[in-house]
Amino acid sequence: MRYKFLVFLLVCLSVFAIFFESNAKAKKAIFLLTDNIKSSYHHLLSLSKDSYDKFFTQAKTIGVYKEKYQEYQKLALELQDTKDKLDRVLKFYPQLNLFDKHIFSPVMAMSYVELSQYNRVWLNSNFKNYPPDSIFGLVRDGYALGIAVVENERLLGLFNGDEKCSYSVYIGENKTPALIHFDPDDKDRLLADFIPQYYQIAVGDEVVTSGLDGIFIENISVGKVEKIIDSSGYVTAKIVPYAKKKAPTYLWIIDRTQDEDATK
Repeated sequence: MRYKFLVFLLVCLSVFAIFFESNAKAKKAIFLLTDNIKSSYHHLLSLSKDSYDKFFTQAKTIGVYKEKYQEYQKLALELQDTKDKLDRVLKFYPQLNLFDKHIFSPVMAMSYVELSQYNRVWLNSNFKNYPPDSIFGLVRDGYALGIAVVENERLLGLFNGDEKCSYSVYIGENKTPALIHFDPDDKDRLLADFIPQYYQIAVGDEVVTSGLDGIFIENISVGKVEKIIDSSGYVTAKIVPYAKKKAPTYLWIIDRTQDEDATK
């Protein structure tokens, strides 16, 4: 049975071959069909190859652009940081002519001591070793901002409004002496307590440093009297400070220990 099928297949192929060779039209039709099939195959193969190359080229290009974008983001952040530092220096530079005495030195507020305490900052004191038991005045934009002390061998800035910030001042044209400190009911205000009632002070009086405490020099602006409160024979003045407690930046520190050394 198997041989009969092979004989039949051979006969069919022979007949087809004879017919193919003798019939030009059939030959032409078959060649046209096969050529179309071959052309479509090669076209599909080329298209597949182009799509493959395009896909992986795009993937590689996307990877390169992604890497470049990350580099751009880093450069943009570094540029912004440099610009911010330059802006702070340019704002600070005009103040160089305000204080030409040797007791004034520039320092930079590096960071907050704690994120929730905006009245306390660590100051850059790498350029000088300050006496551990001394208190220094801090000035920003020509206004008294607070004091600085040495803590754990680091310079700690205590701004107006901090409970440990206190220094002596004069109030008004008559230079009424007072000691100011923080207002527990309002962190944006200062209080000057225990002023005898016989001293004449008024709302709107200017408040300046007295320099009698050895921290500041005299006549650095602190603020203005906003309210006067009578209490048990004394007067308390509520003061609006001029210095703004902004983000850490450049400050002036007043080091009067040099004056003390000069008098010894």
